[in-house]
Amino acid sequence: MPRYFVSKENIDNLIIDNDNYHHLAVVNRAKVGEEVELSCNDITYKVKITNINKDTINFEILDCFYFDTEFKFKVTLLQSYPKGDKLESIIKHSTELGVYEIIPVITERTIVKIEKNKKEAKLNRLNLIAKEAAKQSRRNYIPKINGILSLDEVDFSKYDKLIFAYEVESTNNNKKFLEIINDIKDNDNIIIAIGPEGGFSTKEANYLISKGFIPVSLGKRILRTETAGLYCLSAIGALKE
Repeated sequence: MPRYFVSKENIDNLIIDNDNYHHLAVVNRAKVGEEVELSCNDITYKVKITNINKDTINFEILDCFYFDTEFKFKVTLLQSYPKGDKLESIIKHSTELGVYEIIPVITERTIVKIEKNKKEAKLNRLNLIAKEAAKQSRRNYIPKINGILSLDEVDFSKYDKLIFAYEVESTNNNKKFLEIINDIKDNDNIIIAIGPEGGFSTKEANYLISKGFIPVSLGKRILRTETAGLYCLSAIGALKE
């Protein structure tokens, strides 16, 4: 059954509008009597379409229930902007794996150059990818894509646990990574920093350490930038869900 994220106002007024209206009425050619799911504030509503107007859809609520699809803590992925369309894939799969927020950052070894006048359009597209992935994976929450920033523009003060993948570290620090994961508590705010192709520079690594980050190895093999964050989220999901 199709799922759409809506506002509390939509639920209160029993209407579907804006992008959701377009997708339902124009793209999917929904009919009166068709049933869909609407997600709002962690509650999923099973509804039936009662009327299709020029720019809104009316519905009646048949049932509502809570799907426990989210971590009991927040995991933010600080992702150095990779080349090509890798970031889109990272966002899609990170959303499926339960990420709370993704902050794309430009680092010293970032290859991609993003013009200032194109940042807003790029962010809009990335947030749309997160939204579609959240629908597909039946999440209650759409991860926000915030940025695109430099490392020194990110506020790290709100995080309880800060780690970054650093290939210079001994593989023994893989144990430190697992210790940190096992120590995650409900309501913790965690941030995981992943470098670009070529990794973080020594200067950036020292800066992250000065901000409270713990450098960790992710095992015996060097992972690609598009793999490392997914590895971390998968490990967290396996050990803490």
